[in-house]
Amino acid sequence: MDNPLEIITTRDGSRTLYSRQYKQSFHSVHGALTEAHHVFLEGSGTEELLKSQQEVRVLEIGFGAGLNWLITAAAARQNRTRLTYTALDKQIPSAESLSQLGYGELVGAPGLATTIGEWRKSFSGDVPYGTYNLPLEHDCTLQLCIGEATEASFPDRSYDSIYFDAFDPGANPELWVPEFFGKLHRALRDGGCLATYSVAGHVRRSLTSSGFSVARRPGPPGKREVLAAWKPQAAGFRSDR
Repeated sequence: MDNPLEIITTRDGSRTLYSRQYKQSFHSVHGALTEAHHVFLEGSGTEELLKSQQEVRVLEIGFGAGLNWLITAAAARQNRTRLTYTALDKQIPSAESLSQLGYGELVGAPGLATTIGEWRKSFSGDVPYGTYNLPLEHDCTLQLCIGEATEASFPDRSYDSIYFDAFDPGANPELWVPEFFGKLHRALRDGGCLATYSVAGHVRRSLTSSGFSVARRPGPPGKREVLAAWKPQAAGFRSDR
């Protein structure tokens, strides 16, 4: 059977995957690395949090090929900050595809990329649904949850930021609704931020109805605007951040 994923080179020179099934690329064709940094690492406020040298907890919806994870882990290592990263996806690309993307060398974290590749190589076909804790060096932990995101449960007020990087509402409509955003709102700490690439009106309304305060911000090349959604501080709550 033909590989359902095709490797393409984006305009900033970094690579991404194109899904023939969903007819979408994992990251922007205008620049995969640029988008990952601008929309998620910077846009969620995680980049600044990592400079505090306090533990940072990130939840990602849509792990894909791991680019968002790798740039975040590289930033954590640079700042000597502990990172706890939980990511959900229905499936992970093959070890061969991960290797061909070259993300480890791209972000200066070849060891972390190798760990993911070796773990993926241990499965001859699809990764069985379940939760996997990958052994990593330094002060980084990666928990991969493979399965249906709508069936996942999250502890309340546990994450400093959320990367919402699922395929668009046309491909994954069940994830872009108030019911699912409400679960994420409860999982986010007070004052935390959810970042995503979509600024569609129904997405903003769904986030707002779930309790988020939503703002559009300038996007990376090829995208006029992207979205940041904050969980307001609870009355009388004082953050130590």
